[in-house]
Amino acid sequence: MKSKAFRYLWMGQAFANLGDILYVTALIAAVYASTGSPLYMAFVPFIVTLAKFISSVIAPILMERCQLKALLFYSQGAKTCMLLAMFIVLVMVPQNTVLLFIIAFLISFLDGWALPAQNAMVPLLVKREELLGTNGFLSTVDHTIGIGGWSIGGLLTALIAPGGTLAVVFGLYVLSTLFMFRINIETGSPKENVEDRAKKYLESISDGWTTIWRDPSLRTIHLLYWIESAASVVWIAAIMYLFVKEQLKTGEQWWGLINGAFFAGLILASFLVMKQHRRIERRRGSILLVGSICIAALTFLFGINELPILALIYSVLYGLFDQAKAVILQTAVQSMTVPEKLPKVYAAQNALVTITFGTASLLVGWFVQHFGVENAFLVSSLLLAAAIIPSAALAKKIKNQT
Repeated sequence: MKSKAFRYLWMGQAFANLGDILYVTALIAAVYASTGSPLYMAFVPFIVTLAKFISSVIAPILMERCQLKALLFYSQGAKTCMLLAMFIVLVMVPQNTVLLFIIAFLISFLDGWALPAQNAMVPLLVKREELLGTNGFLSTVDHTIGIGGWSIGGLLTALIAPGGTLAVVFGLYVLSTLFMFRINIETGSPKENVEDRAKKYLESISDGWTTIWRDPSLRTIHLLYWIESAASVVWIAAIMYLFVKEQLKTGEQWWGLINGAFFAGLILASFLVMKQHRRIERRRGSILLVGSICIAALTFLFGINELPILALIYSVLYGLFDQAKAVILQTAVQSMTVPEKLPKVYAAQNALVTITFGTASLLVGWFVQHFGVENAFLVSSLLLAAAIIPSAALAKKIKNQT
């Protein structure tokens, strides 16, 4: 974790992630100022999700032909150019919402390669016994940026307008690109013989999925990712807003407090894993199983609860157990997958999570409208309870490895 290459990786990705949040905040504000339409505002996250899904699907083709460092560097450099183009459009023709959406799609499309590439690089830059602590550290950084980024974005946009916020993002993207360039790592050269050049694109795209399917442990891990991606949509901002209004019957301030409590639990778990990774390493299987049971129970308790103070407590605990479980699963993928297959496995994982979460988000909106927000949490808790069975099987395999 102390190597320069790893430091450049996490710092570069931190600047990029903060920039991503700020630019989306600025874009939403600009679109609303231009159109006054909540529908157009809702298109922003939809476009971002769609672009990242498409990018994740085709990412294996690029990962097979490019070094991971080059992929990170060139994609971030291209994002910087696209961001500059968005700034120019916003200053010159702010009413051209369609062009802003197109540029946002391209930025998110380029961003879809970053997370799989970063996750695949981590095992190449740190020792195996440091993986758990490293993933805890990266999660702490990501969630801290996630909490502060939206607040900073709203404040910046209010003070210096969307155009000024995009100017700040441009600076962050430039810094990120420079850090990506400084990463010193050899991840293998692109294969160039005739047989590899003739390899079908479909085979490249399916390689990560095939690796997951053929390995029982990876298959179990991604079954958990699939179930939990669908179940976790009840925690999105729109559903939480309805829960606060209809179930807790309180004001909007509790919406923010509950979201803050959830993220506090995430950060606390990441910090504990980072600091106590050697102790946790020996108990990964048990923590995984306990985490699965607790998040199912906490989702049920949260859904039937009507007391705001209990909602805060349940949110902190849910974030704590959910993040501890997520870091353990992340480490399991990295330790169970051979390095040359890891980028494609992460690309497949990103595509799976993105499309599942996006589809489930639409379904939960319909479900809440017809059956109520409390029942949505109850269904979510049932899905998470079903995930306990594969969690137990995976926990047993992890215990046998330690």
